[in-house]
Amino acid sequence: MASLHRRIYAASGLLIGLQVAGTVLGFASWSEVRRACAAEEVIASQRDALMALSMASRDVYVHEAHTLIERGPGHLDHLAAAEGEVDASLAAVRSLELPAGDELDAIQAAIARGNVWFSSEVAPRAEAGTIDQAEAVRLHAEAEQHALDIESRIGSIGMRLDMAQAKERDAIAMAAQRAWVAVGILTVGGAFLGILVAGRLARSILGPVRGLQASASAFGDGRPDQPAPESEDELGELGRGFNLMVGKVRAAERRQVEVERLAALGQMSGAVAHELMNPLAVILADPAMRVPEVAASRAEAEHARRVVQGLLGFARPGEEPAETVDLAAAAFAVAARLLPTADMRDIRIVVEAASEVTTVASPSAVRQVFDNLVRNAIDASQPGGIVEIAVRAGPVVEVLDRGAGIPARVKARLYEPFVTGRPEGTGLGLAVCKRIARAHGGDLRHLDREDGGTMAIWTVTGHHV
Repeated sequence: MASLHRRIYAASGLLIGLQVAGTVLGFASWSEVRRACAAEEVIASQRDALMALSMASRDVYVHEAHTLIERGPGHLDHLAAAEGEVDASLAAVRSLELPAGDELDAIQAAIARGNVWFSSEVAPRAEAGTIDQAEAVRLHAEAEQHALDIESRIGSIGMRLDMAQAKERDAIAMAAQRAWVAVGILTVGGAFLGILVAGRLARSILGPVRGLQASASAFGDGRPDQPAPESEDELGELGRGFNLMVGKVRAAERRQVEVERLAALGQMSGAVAHELMNPLAVILADPAMRVPEVAASRAEAEHARRVVQGLLGFARPGEEPAETVDLAAAAFAVAARLLPTADMRDIRIVVEAASEVTTVASPSAVRQVFDNLVRNAIDASQPGGIVEIAVRAGPVVEVLDRGAGIPARVKARLYEPFVTGRPEGTGLGLAVCKRIARAHGGDLRHLDREDGGTMAIWTVTGHHV
């Protein structure tokens, strides 16, 4: 009997020891997961700041290039603002203590060289209008080389950050593996304890463990939408930790995708603006456009140039100074502006606008959103249809049509660039509108109407007066 007692006590001590060891290992592994997740999040912030510096540097080159293309001072004011953005972005990058101090010094020196070169070699001659075509081509090549040098150095740091981020993710995976070892120890100990004491205790341990195992398996198979079970005990805490880890990994991936998407959109915007800016410059420079009889046409051309300039700074919308804009007046103006288009399709435009609904915004940005939403509603409508524009307190702008609605294949990606439901569409209008809406403190969404058609809702919360 005494031997049996000793065996029981020895077995109990061993099980308790195994449980304690497994718990310690689990908490230690979770601490490593948390540390690695925090480090990975810091690296993601550094990557975002570095991307902002890259985009700001690219903006400087774009304005330098257009100064040389126009061979005049038209872009020098924008260039000064862009150079200030580069300085701010560089300061933000330095504040994050990237593991590449020498490279940052080299980038700063390259930026300074480029600024000094442009301010001394190009800007005075652009203001004087003394740059000929051949000289503009040579200077443009030199400006492009400066930009490529800076971009290359930034890319080098980005590769280092990518490697560091991959290292931290490996650390997360290894720590999670150690955590599962701890879970295995706890599972075995819990099973023995359950046999010795009660089936209920066994179920209280094995159930959460099975849930954790299922969640880990789903996560390993690329299905992170199956959360681990959570409760008030140690296993529940491990489940919360696992869910938090999965959430942080997914958030980091979404941030990376968003940064890459914005970068691609910035490149696209630059390409489009490059193709449109020269024709607009020729039109506006024509002396025939300065006579009073074509003032309205010149105003439209000026608006088009502002839109193109907005595309150049898509990542920083609203470069035009903000002012108080009467949304009701803007609604009636777009209705009048698009009335000929609507009449050609036998479509009525109805405006319902509350008085004194204003917002502080870029006027051209407000006009651009109104134009896109109402044009889309007209295109979606059938002959004899009605397009309704409502401006309400909030402020909120609603544009309604009675068309066929948004195609299912487009709805999930409605605001992504180049996604369109019309063969003749470019897929840029709603992407730009969404960006403008968010830049002015609001949002843009589209809903299906119960009686058919679509309702576009633009909220401008945060900037109204």
